[in-house]
Amino acid sequence: MIIKGIHIQGMKGARRSLKRQKKAFVELGLPGAERFFNGTINIDTTPEEYDLVQFDYVFRQVQHKSFPRKRIEDFGFIEILELLHNNTRYENWGYLYFPHNSPHFNNPSIFEMVGPALPDFDQGDGFEIKIKNGRLKKQK
Repeated sequence: MIIKGIHIQGMKGARRSLKRQKKAFVELGLPGAERFFNGTINIDTTPEEYDLVQFDYVFRQVQHKSFPRKRIEDFGFIEILELLHNNTRYENWGYLYFPHNSPHFNNPSIFEMVGPALPDFDQGDGFEIKIKNGRLKKQK
């Protein structure tokens, strides 16, 4: 399945949170988590909307330190098989990231991505994201 969207401004909290969360993801065995950039890339797929069908990885009751206190949270991940940005293709780049307490979690047209740092991306840039079939379902 291919998802197309544009990069939008996030809420600016993920940089601090992900820095702490990724330690837990590494300990839980999420492949590639040690390479995550400390932040997310937010993608808006409007007018397309999607329903979540299945995660590739899900971690429940993850305890992590998130300023100013410890939190317990559920996280889901869908593998990004290919990411296309600025005519550059990245294979197995990272994940669609679903922190279940995030305000984005129930928005069917916004996704957060986590993975290694990408060079030169700006708000409004287009992205194509390839994931396994059966992970998301396009709403009609």
